Amino acid sequence: MSNQIPIATPVRTAAIVNRYFVHAKKNLGQNFLVDLDAVQGIVEAAGIEPGDQVIEIGPGIGSLTEQLLLAGGKVFAYEVDDSLPEILYNELPQKIAGEALADRFKIVLKDVLKANFAEDLAGFFDPAKPVKVVANLPYYITTPIIFNLIESDLNFASLTLMMQKEVAERLAAEPGSKAYGPLTIAVQTQMRVDLALEVDHRSFMPAPKVDSAVVVLTPLKEDERADVGDRKHFNWVVKMCFSQRRKTLNNNLKNLLPDKGQRDQLFTDLDLDPKTRPEQLPIATFIKINEEISRLSK
Repeated sequence: MSNQIPIATPVRTAAIVNRYFVHAKKNLGQNFLVDLDAVQGIVEAAGIEPGDQVIEIGPGIGSLTEQLLLAGGKVFAYEVDDSLPEILYNELPQKIAGEALADRFKIVLKDVLKANFAEDLAGFFDPAKPVKVVANLPYYITTPIIFNLIESDLNFASLTLMMQKEVAERLAAEPGSKAYGPLTIAVQTQMRVDLALEVDHRSFMPAPKVDSAVVVLTPLKEDERADVGDRKHFNWVVKMCFSQRRKTLNNNLKNLLPDKGQRDQLFTDLDLDPKTRPEQLPIATFIKINEEISRLSK
């Protein structure tokens, strides 16, 4: 099989699967991407340019990795499946723009949730330059990975992540929609969220039961970020406000402010209708609710 055929095609993927007796492992959430248009759409959404430093999470057999390299990226990959490094080093282009694969690609067998980015990237990436994270995330661990990246000390320019379409819609949701909730607010107070493209479930081998979508998360500038105070406390307050979506804000606040007088004062001070449902409120209002609860709880 000629290596001129992209890995992100059914014929090349099938050849690799057969050659190495490899299979997508369900317990790791693996699904091999076999849609070249979708893969190139991800690379385009990430804005990969020659010289970019790219962290890839879960490269699999290299469908996305190959296109990141061909776009000019220098790729550092985190993988937990120890059967894949050999395949990647064998199947990826051995020369990219005149450079050896080893100069442009490195893989470590490590769970990204346990990553020490400064140590892991030392000697391969220039610490003075930001990185772009690009990943086809396993559905079962999408949210922990997103928060691990956002809250890490990694100097990243953007996160371009493919995930279950439903989760992507939650990240990008606006007040008043069914998808709007604690995840929306936790992310949008720190990141700009752009839905880049949708990917049909038939673009994978094996095909999952649901469609995927690609989201680009870009850190908000310092003057754009909302001051939420203690972020853990803020996220907890928001979560409690949504504890029962069908209930009114007044009902959901009973666990945070058991005293009716304090709840009445909060609604008066913030000019809120107690019968309002949480999904109707903009992020700015949750920031005020958090501030008011912190004040009243003292």
